[in-house]
Amino acid sequence: MKLETNYVQKQVVLQPWKANLFACVCLLPFVPAALLFYQKAVTFSVSLSDIGLFFVVVLGGIIVHEAVHGVGFMLSRQVATSDIRFGVMWRKLVVYACCLKPISVGSYRLAVALPALLLGVLPFFLAYFFQSLFWYVWSIVMLIGSFGDFYILWTLRSFSKQTRIADSPDSIGYVAYLPESKA
Repeated sequence: MKLETNYVQKQVVLQPWKANLFACVCLLPFVPAALLFYQKAVTFSVSLSDIGLFFVVVLGGIIVHEAVHGVGFMLSRQVATSDIRFGVMWRKLVVYACCLKPISVGSYRLAVALPALLLGVLPFFLAYFFQSLFWYVWSIVMLIGSFGDFYILWTLRSFSKQTRIADSPDSIGYVAYLPESKA
């Protein structure tokens, strides 16, 4: 991809196992939160149809999650819909939305964080406000599904605001376009 000024490309390849390890560590605060929010006994029953419905709803949530990434890329106003791709890497069981055109690192961070905020954090507060077990479980499932995004955000922390980011079309990761330093 050719940019209007001089940039140096840095390929960043992400390891799914690191995202999974990161997920395990990040899940720890939700156990005390659940104990705090639901101090009284919670009872419920689950049928086979409930389990089936749960998986259908989660599958829908995964699709919406990736669509929200696409909306986040579009909010940057730096890309066209033709610059965004959706798909599944079946061998690694990774569902993705990727932006093939470099955008500012701030816009990229927003697009990466948006599903966790809208589908995970917001329902978490709804669960607390309404004392809803459904919204609590939904928020946890969606936050677990966002741990790959949190891992991406973690890897972006060292890039300056002049950096531009484009998803890698060939691997799990992205290309950082760093402005050449004027030495």
